[in-house]
Amino acid sequence: MAKAKDKKGSSGGVNSHLRARLAYLHNAASLLQSVAVSSKKPDDQRADNGNQERTNSTRIVPHVLRLPVEVKRSFCKRCDTLLIPNVNCTHEIRNESRGRRKPWADVLVIRCTTCETEKRFPQTAKRSKKLAERRKEKAQAEKLDAK
Repeated sequence: MAKAKDKKGSSGGVNSHLRARLAYLHNAASLLQSVAVSSKKPDDQRADNGNQERTNSTRIVPHVLRLPVEVKRSFCKRCDTLLIPNVNCTHEIRNESRGRRKPWADVLVIRCTTCETEKRFPQTAKRSKKLAERRKEKAQAEKLDAK
């Protein structure tokens, strides 16, 4: 008889080793950035970009891996600095409509103080599900209620 296959436990899915490496490098960069900021003199307001070499290694991963939005937004795309709010970047919500009349026009602007680059992210509500998806969910709910 054939041997029964064991189910793998919490393997983490596809490319789990890459995700673990990325998480480690991100944590190391944030730790080094916080140590560099805490050891600085109070008169120096700009953050040191000494961890640029370590953060660049996150790009060396040869596989295609979709990064979480939080990870993508935590690095400056121009100078590769780890962005820490109120330390080396500023967060601001802008609404450039006339008199801020359009609430759906809010934009989060993240400005890197190292290279003065601005990243803009729309702050809109999540889109509702498509009609076909809503109908499927409604049909499934009706089937469950009928049982």
